[in-house]
Amino acid sequence: MKQKLLALVCMFMCLAIKAQTVNVVSSSDIDNIKINSTTLSDLKKTHGKKDKVEAFFGAPATYNVTVNDSYYQFRYDGFNLDFSTLNKKKPYIESFELSTNKNTFTIKGITITVGENISKLGDVKISTARNGAKSILYSTCEDCDLFINIDFDASNTITKITYYDMS
Repeated sequence: MKQKLLALVCMFMCLAIKAQTVNVVSSSDIDNIKINSTTLSDLKKTHGKKDKVEAFFGAPATYNVTVNDSYYQFRYDGFNLDFSTLNKKKPYIESFELSTNKNTFTIKGITITVGENISKLGDVKISTARNGAKSILYSTCEDCDLFINIDFDASNTITKITYYDMS
């Protein structure tokens, strides 16, 4: 009986101390993310309309609209932005990626660029992928479908910043 009770207590303790690998932030923190000086909230309001996106970032190097107007793709130097209409009435930001230091990214009031050290983000949780790659994840919950992923190399230098909304 004592062994069963001990095993049960150990199981609950293991579940309770599960390593959290996501830096949980509020919905407001997500909406206040900035690419350069543009908040994610303001960018969402464009619904992928080319003229409205261009008002924030200028003319893209390339702009594509896919079949049935289901994807709107904006390609800038070091910055990609994708809107989708899948399963939704209005286009929403499906993803963006910053891959050079030509653009800034701000979260929780901290501004970073590709090429800077992750230490600038302060005390953050590090996530390790199945392949061993490490990154920093921000989301509104541990298992949410909307998240920010900050990739970094062995010297802790930021190599890419991505946002995904898979909801």
